[in-house]
Amino acid sequence: MNATTTTDHQAPTGERAELIATLERHRGFLLQTAQGLTEEQARTPSTVSALTIASLLKHVADTEEQWFRFAVEGAGAFGEVYTGDVDWDAVAAEGAENGGDWSGSEWEDTRFVLAEHETLEYLRARIEQVAARTEEVLRSADLDTTHALPVAPWFEPGVSWSVRRVALHMLAETSQHAGHADIVREAIDGQKTMG
Repeated sequence: MNATTTTDHQAPTGERAELIATLERHRGFLLQTAQGLTEEQARTPSTVSALTIASLLKHVADTEEQWFRFAVEGAGAFGEVYTGDVDWDAVAAEGAENGGDWSGSEWEDTRFVLAEHETLEYLRARIEQVAARTEEVLRSADLDTTHALPVAPWFEPGVSWSVRRVALHMLAETSQHAGHADIVREAIDGQKTMG
């Protein structure tokens, strides 16, 4: 057994342990931005952006869940968005008109929208649930296993991502949104997580 292989009875070591710990740390920064907020504050857009602390928590949980499903299952994990009858040329043209910004498109319209039941308590629990599944994948999957990315203008054609690449992508995604959340939180009440 090498330093990066684990069993159910053994703690991960090496690269696996580092990926798990680093993702956990940056999720922690994100979760810290929500500490002490009321439900109203968590749903308040406090900058020129429509982003809120709660919508960022939702987005990160949904995105991490989807990407780690992709790491195990392949492109089918993304659902109908990528497998339906899509005019990708029209979608690409829309993005090009907006300087590569896909926000506001039908592909992005629900990523930050909160349902009534998505309270801070619910969102924190969801992030923890998704994190547990991510750790399970990172403990057991072959980090070199790859799947082809689905067809979409925002993915490079013909490229495959490994489980490792998915983990690195989620680390970048989580870190970026933890920074977004920090700015939103500072504009609400002056509190800072990362500064």
